[in-house]
Amino acid sequence: MRRPAVLLGAQVAAVAAILGCLVALAALHPRRLDLTPERRFTLSSYTREILGRLTNDIRITLFYSSQAGPVRRDMTDLLALYRDAQPHVHVRAYDLDRSPGIAKRLGVSAYNTAVVEAGERREQVDVVTEEAVTGAILAVAGTPPVTTYFVVGHGEHDPRDDGERTGASDAARALAAEGFRVQALEGAAALPSDAGLVVLAGPTRDLRSAEVDALVAAVAAGGKLIVLADPGTPRSVRDLVHRFGVELADDLVVDERGQLFGTDGLSARVTYMNEALIADVPEVRALLPEAQSMRLVDAAGANADYLAMTADTTWADVDRRAPDTAPAFRPGRDRHGPLPVAAFVRVPSAHGDGRVVVVGDSDFVTILYLNVLGNRDLLLTTAELVARADAVAAARPAAQPGGTFSALTLTARDARLVFWGAVVLPSATLLLVALALARRRRFA
Repeated sequence: MRRPAVLLGAQVAAVAAILGCLVALAALHPRRLDLTPERRFTLSSYTREILGRLTNDIRITLFYSSQAGPVRRDMTDLLALYRDAQPHVHVRAYDLDRSPGIAKRLGVSAYNTAVVEAGERREQVDVVTEEAVTGAILAVAGTPPVTTYFVVGHGEHDPRDDGERTGASDAARALAAEGFRVQALEGAAALPSDAGLVVLAGPTRDLRSAEVDALVAAVAAGGKLIVLADPGTPRSVRDLVHRFGVELADDLVVDERGQLFGTDGLSARVTYMNEALIADVPEVRALLPEAQSMRLVDAAGANADYLAMTADTTWADVDRRAPDTAPAFRPGRDRHGPLPVAAFVRVPSAHGDGRVVVVGDSDFVTILYLNVLGNRDLLLTTAELVARADAVAAARPAAQPGGTFSALTLTARDARLVFWGAVVLPSATLLLVALALARRRRFA
């Protein structure tokens, strides 16, 4: 055999050995690069945080239809992500028609259903999505549900209301997915004994003095309270939060750069979160439709701190001039940003610390705004921080197609600027460069 043939064979063998080693390393240490716009092959950071806390085995049993191949693949791919992310998660998949005994034992009678089990606890998932599966894991993995009451009767956002601009039913469902058992409560004068969290979401009429006293007494005894207060909130609500060391400014935060997100400049972007309270702050921040600022004042028995701030380019319109007048900043009267728009208060007691969060806006929990940017994360993180003193601040699974970001709403003028800047000017520049090169070649 000639020497070149031997050398070629050795080279081919070496290349094959290298490729074999690479394949073996890839099999032992797989890495997935998810380039899909909706990140469909990647679990959210919130789900990974929840899975990282598991210490006991979780069993997920999926029942599918053999006639629905694409749906089956989507569900099994999703559950495989859970199994790969946490060794405590064990996944089984059965054809419902061929496994009636197992289905009957688990109480399943419908296709495309999953059952999540931990010990003797069991939760059925009727729609197999990341949000639903993660919520079921929370329900069975030992996290006790928090009975949550939305106070109604004073013009608040109602968790039973499906109205786009006033209803908080989507907020109730989002909280329920994280282990909050949400109910409506007519008036706050007599709080139920099982109240783990009370939410006062944007009252437009005054609370009775007995209701204010009941809420203050509940927090003093270790209760948990969230107050969402819009600009122009009733005096009784301002007095309520003042007793916890938070003074509402009754102004209007102006954020002209918010127009980049399709707003009118009166929506306040939350750009800073207190990392001493929330260690892993989500990258996408909230956008409060109409917010007021606040400041901390001395209050006996209350330890308050700012929770969220706006950008330093915002400012406070102290007179809350009509939005259609396009108010301009007045030096010496209006206040420059950054502006605090949320505060967290601890009230030590013999029964455990009472905790209060005050946010200077309530509309962000309505159906219209909940899924805009990081509004949903702000609500859920706040609820976790108050109710469980353990904020899981990682970004949650997207609640709508397209991820956490929402579509921009542009005015006609904005659309023209985008068109000229992104289409016409680059095209004209390329055309001029092409003509210059052609002219240069012609006279070369």
